[in-house]
Amino acid sequence: MSVMKEQLQEILDSLGEKTPRSRLAPYLDFIVALRRRKYTYREIRQILYEKCQVRISVSTLHDFLRTRKKATRAVRTTDVKISQKPQGKAVSERTSIPEENGKSASISSSDEIRQRIARLKQRPPQPEPNKCIFEYDPDQPLRLVSEDKKHLRKIRCR
Repeated sequence: MSVMKEQLQEILDSLGEKTPRSRLAPYLDFIVALRRRKYTYREIRQILYEKCQVRISVSTLHDFLRTRKKATRAVRTTDVKISQKPQGKAVSERTSIPEENGKSASISSSDEIRQRIARLKQRPPQPEPNKCIFEYDPDQPLRLVSEDKKHLRKIRCR
């Protein structure tokens, strides 16, 4: 198996680097720096034309950056390794979780967090208050009830 890997590595070494396909590739860092400084695509296009004698359209510049952004995002996601849950010890980081009464509780492990979530799911749902803002009478049109008169009227909802 290692013989095959060595052969493949030799092939890779013999091929060398491929030349960039885009004429904007040598200016990538420059373009990204300009975008970070809040230059528009039109302004960058103008700078490239005046200072570097590179004539491109705004859509070409936009597509070039969009393609590079996708490529770097794909590389980052493949490089990131998902860490497994630590064996043995509990997680030492402490997390602050808001409770019902406005105070916050400190939770020290993911097992405790799972237990808290399970307890919250088992709790019976709170009944929603009956908030009607109109009276229904089939013989009368609908009328809004003002806040100051709500205590005087009986509101019926169906």
